[in-house]
This record gives sequence, structure tokens and C-alpha cells, in this order.
Amino acid sequence: MLKNKLLIWLVAVAAVTCGGRVDDRAHSVILITLDTTRADFLSTYGYPESITPHLDQLAAEGSRFDLAISTAAVTPVSHASILTGLNNQAHGLRVLSAAGGFRLRPDVPTLATVLQEHGYHTAAIHSAFPVSAHFGLDRGFEAFESFALAAIHPRRLTRPGRRLQRRSDDTTDLVLTFLKEIEDPYFLWVHYWDPHDRVLLPPAKFMQTVGEGSTLEEGVGAVLSSNRSVYAAEVRFMDSQIGRIFQHLRESGKDDQTMIVVVSDHGQGLGDHGWGFHRILYQEQIRVPLIIKVPWLDQVDRLLALVRTTDIFPTVLEILGIELPMKVSGKSLLQMMEGDDESGRIAFADQINSFDLNAEIVSRRPHDDFLYCAMDREWKLIYRPTRPEQSELFNLVEDPAEQRNLYRRRPEEALRLMRELAESSPWVTAPFTSEGGSGDLAATRSALSALGYMGGKREAVSGPSWSWVCPGRPDQVSTDRRRGDCPTPLIPVARTALR
Repeated sequence: MLKNKLLIWLVAVAAVTCGGRVDDRAHSVILITLDTTRADFLSTYGYPESITPHLDQLAAEGSRFDLAISTAAVTPVSHASILTGLNNQAHGLRVLSAAGGFRLRPDVPTLATVLQEHGYHTAAIHSAFPVSAHFGLDRGFEAFESFALAAIHPRRLTRPGRRLQRRSDDTTDLVLTFLKEIEDPYFLWVHYWDPHDRVLLPPAKFMQTVGEGSTLEEGVGAVLSSNRSVYAAEVRFMDSQIGRIFQHLRESGKDDQTMIVVVSDHGQGLGDHGWGFHRILYQEQIRVPLIIKVPWLDQVDRLLALVRTTDIFPTVLEILGIELPMKVSGKSLLQMMEGDDESGRIAFADQINSFDLNAEIVSRRPHDDFLYCAMDREWKLIYRPTRPEQSELFNLVEDPAEQRNLYRRRPEEALRLMRELAESSPWVTAPFTSEGGSGDLAATRSALSALGYMGGKREAVSGPSWSWVCPGRPDQVSTDRRRGDCPTPLIPVARTALR
């Protein structure tokens, strides 16, 4: 039925294509987002086996960014930043499940709204509920082939997880249907989900590399090994399906007119830092693969500078010659891709776990209730406002695995990044209130639980009482936001942490 709806839409689009649309040889854009995909599980980023040949080839033909940072380690939040070029506090989507704060602000332009205004056909073909219209990510898309919560209420399903996601081969079938019918120029967003969970596993031939005998009864080490093996198999399968898209573009003769952007929304713990899932801000969670191929440009193939997923929005628009509709958090990567050395970017990320009803991590790791990150190419700060003494500072050049916390030993670097955080003001200090039209919160929580998300039964919390502190002046504390003599904006700290 979904495929039939897509075909009906394609017929309607074809009927108006010749009526005032942009030249059909204009450049098109395909954005491919890889859910829950770590950079270090792509061969081009150093995975020891050749499991992603198609993405490796794309990287060889385009620009591969070695240190790309996401704004969050939860799906809709990070996707909102990819689509808008804005940090989380600017686009307003902060959590996965709550009374509010889970939907993209309606006044924020997206790649889809901007490109549609400039004559592009716009479509999205997705693989799971967490990028659905429920989160406001459908704005600007003429066709949004995704998952409607009302149509897949999990209480009416025997195996709800299978109805809330699709495997990448089924998603790619829909993509190829779209590409065979649509006229240029178009913007297509393709979302893949496979590495996120084990609800839908790859075909047997892709599972042959998964070690036999790794079962839950064999102990934690075996479980983690098995998780990594299954995870790698799902990444391998996903790459094979992406290869079908690339093959179609070559065979149709449209590969030289199509910009391709591949990026992950976030990574996965897989046991690193004692956590198997996501929602925290270590590198295995927020360092993501980012590959951009622009066939009509002469590109640098490997770029080592820190970049952000917020940089994608302004990059695509600049390459297409379209002015930014507003000020964004990101900065175009075009000059860097063409060989001009750029540096000095600061990346921000946050996790508002304590105010997210789906964040079971809070009961398991209370110190990860609120996390804020600021980082540059060398230094990374993870600030914990309810436990500031447990904040972390890492030198990523000397310690890429983030094993040595230098927060107390290098206070000058911690303070520098603390001031960057204060300037960006990403703070959330109260639970989210209802924004109206929030839909069935119980159904949302059940749907997320069916997809393997943890914490669907958490209740709303009031959160700590906050004070405000000047960076570098812990003695200068206020219970309101008055700056006093502080030369920079303030940072929050839980009042209990001051005792």
C-alpha cells in the first residue's frame, strides 16, 4: 500500500514537471542518513575488514570528513540539526519523548522547505518511526513516505517492532521506484535504520561473519562480541543496499548531476565506556561518518579538521548557489572541500536525558542525566551541571579513546570550553510543557519500546533546583540569571551539587 501511494504521488508530480519547474538537467541532491552508525565501523574510517565497499568508493570519489560531530546521540534531535543547520537549542527538538520539546519548531526553515521554494521536487523515504512526521521532520516534503503513529498503534499488533521499521532492502526498493520516475531537480532524503537493533536482521549470507556460539549465557564479553558482530553485519548489509542506489544513478546517466551526502545521526556504545546503547556524548556516540560527493567539483578526498553535522545545510545551499534563508549554527564546508584550509570550528552536543520520558539511562547512570559538550579538534569538555565535579575533559589527540579525564589537571582548557558553552546557552532547566497537539504520548512510548528503546515507562520528573555560576568563578553563585560582575554568560549548576 505504501508503494502504491508513492506511485500515485509520482504520477501527480510528473504531470506538473513541465509547467514552470527548474531545468530538468539541474543538479539534484540525495541525503542518506545512517541511523546509529559509528564512523569506525566503515572501512574507509579504519574498520579492519572491507565491509562497506560502496561507501568507501564514494569517499574515494568525494570528500571524507575524519572528525564530524553530531549535536546529539538520539535520532530525531540529531536529524533536526542535519536538516536545519542549527544547534539543538535553536531548532527546538531536544528529546525523544515528553509532553513537549520533541518536535521541530514550525518556523525553522529546512533543506526541504528551502529547496522546494527554489523549484525542487522533495521527497523522503524512511525506515523507522523516530524520523516520522510525529517529530515535525516532514515539513517541506511533497512526499514523506514514513510511519504514521495512528496507523501502527502497537497495542493492535502482535509484533509491533516489525511494523515500526523496515529493512534497508525494502527501503531501497522504494527509493529506486522514486528515482526511476522523478524528474530533475529533486531533493531526496533516504533514511536507513538497520544497525539500530536486531528486530530485523540481514539475510543469512550477511550473517555468516557473526561468530557462532556467542549467547547471553556465555557472559558479558561474549554478548558484547556478538553485538559488534551483528552490528558489523547490519552495516555491511546497509552498504550493499546503498550500492544499489549508486548503481542506478550510474546506469541512468544521472550520477554526474547528483550531489550525494551520507551522514550518520549518531553512533552506538557497543560496550565502550560501559554502555551498549546511545544517549551519552563520548566519541563512539557523536563522531559520525560524513561523506560528500559533488561530481562537478574538484574535491579534496580526506579532511582532518573538525566539522559539524550543522555544516551540511549551508554547504548544500552554497554548492547549489542558494542563499541562506537565516543565520545558522553551521558553516559551509565548500572552501574546505576545494582545498582551502579552514580550522577553528567548535562543536556542541547535548543530552537532556532527565527530562526525556524514554531515557532509561538515568536510572542506570544517574550522572548522565544532563550532558553538555563543547569541543574543538584537540580538546573536548563534557559538562555535567548536576555533578560538575564529575565533568570530563579529554585531549583527543593524545587520548582518542577518552580514557584519561584531565578536567582537574587542565583547568585552563576546561574553562575555555566552558565559556564556549556559556556563550551558546544550550541549557534546559525545567521539564518540557505541552506544546499542544502532542498526540498520544502513551502510544509514542509504546512504539519506542517496541523498537528497542529503553525507558518507555518513565514518569515525568521535576528536575533539580538550579543556581547560576560564572565560568571560572564557582564562588559567584546566583539563584536567578542576573550576571552581576560575570564577564560572560552564566552556566547552570544544581543547587545540591553546591553543598
